[in-house]
Amino acid sequence: MKHKAELDLDPELTRRTLKLAMMDDDVLITGPSGSGKSALAWWIHERSARRGKRFYPQNCGAIPKGLEESTLFGHERGAFTHALQTKDGIVKQADGGTLFLDEIGELPLAVQVKLLTLLQERTYRRVGGVDDLHASFRLIAATNRDLLEMCNQGHFREDLYHRINVLPIALDPLRDDPERASRIAAEILKTLPLSRERAADVLAAVGRLTDHPAAWPGNIRELGTFVKRCQLDKVEDVERWIRAEWARRRTPESADRLTAFAPSVSPSLDDRRRYAGMIHDLAARGPRPKAAVSRQGSQDLAGRLLDVFPEPLSLDDVQAVLGARDRRTLDNNVDLLERHGLIRTVARGVVAVWPPATSAVLGYRQGTWIPAGSGEILSLASGDRVRIEVTSRCAGRLSVVLVTHRRGDSPAPSVLVEGKALIASKPTVLEIELHGAGGIEQVLLHVGPSAHRSGHLVEPTLDEAIMPDSAALEEGRRLVLARWGHGWLAEHLVFHMHGG
Repeated sequence: MKHKAELDLDPELTRRTLKLAMMDDDVLITGPSGSGKSALAWWIHERSARRGKRFYPQNCGAIPKGLEESTLFGHERGAFTHALQTKDGIVKQADGGTLFLDEIGELPLAVQVKLLTLLQERTYRRVGGVDDLHASFRLIAATNRDLLEMCNQGHFREDLYHRINVLPIALDPLRDDPERASRIAAEILKTLPLSRERAADVLAAVGRLTDHPAAWPGNIRELGTFVKRCQLDKVEDVERWIRAEWARRRTPESADRLTAFAPSVSPSLDDRRRYAGMIHDLAARGPRPKAAVSRQGSQDLAGRLLDVFPEPLSLDDVQAVLGARDRRTLDNNVDLLERHGLIRTVARGVVAVWPPATSAVLGYRQGTWIPAGSGEILSLASGDRVRIEVTSRCAGRLSVVLVTHRRGDSPAPSVLVEGKALIASKPTVLEIELHGAGGIEQVLLHVGPSAHRSGHLVEPTLDEAIMPDSAALEEGRRLVLARWGHGWLAEHLVFHMHGG
């Protein structure tokens, strides 16, 4: 079977996917980079009623900036500079078949609107054109991003999300399924000219590596690279190389790790109340008493600003919502909220800043604090320190919990900091020294409204190194929210190795 090595789905998911393939509705495939989304899209096409027609793949992240609309829909001659002749887009190329849009979350908002219209009406216009063109295709979209969280942050349209998420399929990280990793490696080995002894050594190495807490950040793609590299070098040398790669892995995205807890299309009522409380507290500190707004006005403004995919709120609307009698009062409030990072002004008014803080985790290596990459799990030994840096855009309080994970046991939370005051725009730095037997430490940061409570530090204890599954991590998050209520939650994972 084509792409057998890349897929190797479990029987239940295979049955679901086969049933889905026989339908003709749009599909959304989610999963981390390298998990086989492209291979699965092709597999679905080949088992659909459109097999034999064209399968047209397009990576949205690879489209040059500014050419997204032309790439999708084509353009008329003279529509823009260098448009010397009429050209069809990929929608036309996929007519009658399947259009696969990988990394759909990379499309700009303006193009998302037109894609939504295309999917609903099955008509479109070339750039610079006036004629409606008909399109007949099945869309399969894929992403390694959290589209619901992107909706929260205003980077993806909620209506488009619901339109493409008709038939969803989720692929898990390879590290969550060691048996699947071994099966995929075995399928790849069948295509390589290796002796039985060498192949057995490779499979044993794959088993050891999949137990590593930072295993396979590149998933199937990285696993295939490892197996193939074992043709050239000794298996133990390749194993040492990839472990070193994982230890050094970091990316620039680590500077912005704070996200809304349990992302939903619309922030919860509790989240709106938190945001409203911050607005009210800040407005009450205005340069003159009349700058303060009522609590109800703060709640109304929070609700308007946090609506799903909101349009900018005009200053006239802000003035009406806050009940400000004059423009000076309005300007005072807007200036306060903007200086403290709760809103930002745009051409047509103001929009909410969501979330209100950022965080980063850093490890100490060779005398330097080095930020962890997006999704990276630091590997540290007992006695090592980890640094957490938090920058809040508004005044608030910070609480930090360390949730330890032990195989077969429930997550156990330990409070490190409770109610530490945050000053708007001033970075807060915490350093944690690791002690105990080692394992996975889930560091959770909760940012709530201004208050002050005393805090204390505790030492984590673990006797076994494991990678907790998503359910265990979710339980850790809920333990934090049960204590401090809804707010904004950041998460970092640290692999705590035994011994110094």
